Amino acid sequence: AASTTSATVSGNLPSDAAVGTALVRDVQVYDNTGTARTVSLSYTKTTGGWDVAGSDPNGSTGTASLTFSGGRQTSAGTMTIGGIAVDMSKLTGFAGLTTVAVSNQDGRAAGTLKSYTLSKDGTLVGSFSNGASQAIGRVVLATFSNPGGLEKAGSSGYKSTFNSGNATIGTPGSGSLGSLQAGALEMSNVDLSQEFTNLIVAQRGFQANARIITTSDEVLQELTNLKR
Repeated sequence: AASTTSATVSGNLPSDAAVGTALVRDVQVYDNTGTARTVSLSYTKTTGGWDVAGSDPNGSTGTASLTFSGGRQTSAGTMTIGGIAVDMSKLTGFAGLTTVAVSNQDGRAAGTLKSYTLSKDGTLVGSFSNGASQAIGRVVLATFSNPGGLEKAGSSGYKSTFNSGNATIGTPGSGSLGSLQAGALEMSNVDLSQEFTNLIVAQRGFQANARIITTSDEVLQELTNLKR
């Protein structure tokens, strides 16, 4: 989530509108928790242009006067409401059209993580449901003064020893460390001979269990025959 600090209003306020004509436009903004609230902007036609009054649910208000010459705005066209800077400098004042609308605001509602990508330097960038993207973590690499001194731990891991020295942690791509490649398929480091051995052991165990069941059936059949 991100709180709204600025909003931009653009479009056209008709110069030929009758004095006293009122237009209201609502702007949806967000606080630092991602909760939405509505800021109301009220435009009132005057003899010299348009007066703007803004307010939000917290009671904050702001005012501004917009003046135009030949359809182009000659006033600053800005005001602040509750810490939100409203930029109206892009409004025009030509005759006929009323197209006032909020074109942009920089706040965001709270979002949930939808996906993530990994960059070459190990940065994990998360993409959220509210359209935001930001770094959420980093994968680091370790190097050892004597890699040959590492002790194998399991079928695909190693652990440091006195002979290997302590791990030196660093960012991928820095110094002598390699970079990471996202989306690539790593070659398997599984010991195929060991896996085939495990498969044969499992097969023999299944066969032995099947024979036990067959023998049990034969014994039960003999007992049934003896009873007869």
